[in-house]
Amino acid sequence: MQAKLFHIIPSGFHSPGKHPQLHQPSLPKKLPRAISISSPPADNHVPGPLTLDRDDSVAAFWDYQFLFVSQRSETAEPITLRVVDGAIPTDFPSGTYYLAGPGLFTDDHGSTVHPLDGHGYLRAFSIDGAAREVKFMARYVKTEAQAEEHDPVTDTWQFTHRGPFSVLKGGKKLGNVKVMKNVANTSVLRWGGRLLCLWEGGDPYEIESGTLETIGSFDVINGHDLLPEAEKKGTDGDLLDAAARLLKPILYGVFKMPPKRLLSHYKLDAQRNRLLTVSCNAEDMLVPRSNFTFYEFDSEFKLLQKQEFNIPDHLMIHDWAFTDSHYILFGNRVKLDVIGSVTAVCGLSPMISALSVNPSKSTSPIYLLPRFPGKSAGQRDWRVPVEAPSRKWLLHVGNAFEVKDVDGNSEIQIQACACSYQWFNFQKLFGGLVDLSVSLFLSPKEPKKMMGTFL
Repeated sequence: MQAKLFHIIPSGFHSPGKHPQLHQPSLPKKLPRAISISSPPADNHVPGPLTLDRDDSVAAFWDYQFLFVSQRSETAEPITLRVVDGAIPTDFPSGTYYLAGPGLFTDDHGSTVHPLDGHGYLRAFSIDGAAREVKFMARYVKTEAQAEEHDPVTDTWQFTHRGPFSVLKGGKKLGNVKVMKNVANTSVLRWGGRLLCLWEGGDPYEIESGTLETIGSFDVINGHDLLPEAEKKGTDGDLLDAAARLLKPILYGVFKMPPKRLLSHYKLDAQRNRLLTVSCNAEDMLVPRSNFTFYEFDSEFKLLQKQEFNIPDHLMIHDWAFTDSHYILFGNRVKLDVIGSVTAVCGLSPMISALSVNPSKSTSPIYLLPRFPGKSAGQRDWRVPVEAPSRKWLLHVGNAFEVKDVDGNSEIQIQACACSYQWFNFQKLFGGLVDLSVSLFLSPKEPKKMMGTFL
């Protein structure tokens, strides 16, 4: 189904300025706006005063570089942060802001990993609105991989897991099947009395909210990821089914991949007080089809509903959206890279190089999947995607909502960020992004027709 085009995002943008390429940076004597927080001093305050330079392109450049500097220390005891600019508003709400992300990129044996393979580093900013005070803590998530790669006695690191995006220089290459390196570094969820750090492809890790100590892995799907009986037995002898059955023992047994990978992006339905998550099958990374299972939980992590959708296209999904009546998937098309697969198995390139973007079509599919099948009359066929009239790789969704008029017609508004397939590279994932706004119009009287606006 082709959506009507109103406006296309420009294919190129002017560069804001040239900066020196940075490999092993030689830091300038005066670093603009760079602040490092490590062990607390005796007075339990960050030393000051701090002098900040005015924002400019150089400051922005160095700010970006400090995103990828390893943090070797933890702040296990809360320290009070000093306000260096402005003031905390008098009516600012009290609470704790948790921030997850990669914290370690280089070990002590010559290996540097991709930021997406960096060990999870959880930070907590406890805000006291009445006292206008903020306390800070930071600790590593003690995952199974972190416990193996870090020696707490000597406080040294040695990477042994390849991870999906990295090549080890100081570790084992050929025959290293430690690809699924769960580093719990992507997002934070507080739900059902638990604090969880999530990763793209495995169980989240539960954290004690007050001390940031790691409790252990937490199975969100909780046994609900079992494959349907029909799929276990194999029904129709289809070529893709046969390929999937051959891959499963390798992926599950050799590479220790779970049958279903829980994606790191979750959604909260505040109106229904539900947690929404989604998983995909491990073999779908290599087979040209995609299976997505959506789960909805109540406030006590009780499973309320589960739906599985089989899409006959090779897609890679990182983020997604939902409305009152739909799950929304933006189809980033991929394909198997034969040469990349060989070099990846040999340890010469990251495992993700077994895949590449698939620019064979000039459009981008958007799948509108029903949350509550059978409850709405005249539903359109969810297997037929809306084809956005430009080829864009969607990374993150800002918001999505649905508005119905008196005639029952629905307008779905989506705000997201995306980039051109030409810009996107699995081994160079940090590049230019553009904002994307999508408006879809659905009519129950004509469910097969749809209009769209893409800005």
